[in-house]
Amino acid sequence: MRYFMSTYKALALILMLIPISSIGSEKQANTTDEQRDKYLEHRAAWEKMLKERYENELKHNPPIPPWIKFPDYHPSEIFWRMGEGESYISDYVSTYFQYASKAEINAYKIKYPEHSDWLGIYKRFER
Repeated sequence: MRYFMSTYKALALILMLIPISSIGSEKQANTTDEQRDKYLEHRAAWEKMLKERYENELKHNPPIPPWIKFPDYHPSEIFWRMGEGESYISDYVSTYFQYASKAEINAYKIKYPEHSDWLGIYKRFER
């Protein structure tokens, strides 16, 4: 009976994750073409805004690393997954790494070596 329950729980988890894993597909179930087109327009506008932020601001004034900007927050805290911390990382630091050249990124890494609590963060940004 115990084996059956753990198998049942695993199956239920897999079934719950199926819709989540299909988020990147071309068209979601129960989504009209109009909704999909609006989403793609929004996404393109957002990417354009981030590229402009890099060109107009971040290229000339790179963002300081998150451990310097918010020294009171450990990287495992929810602060980095919701709200101001998440926004700073995704809208500034990740954007910088997305559009900066390899030379700019290398200079950034030399200027701001990874903090011991944040080891591996630069690899995450460099996708």
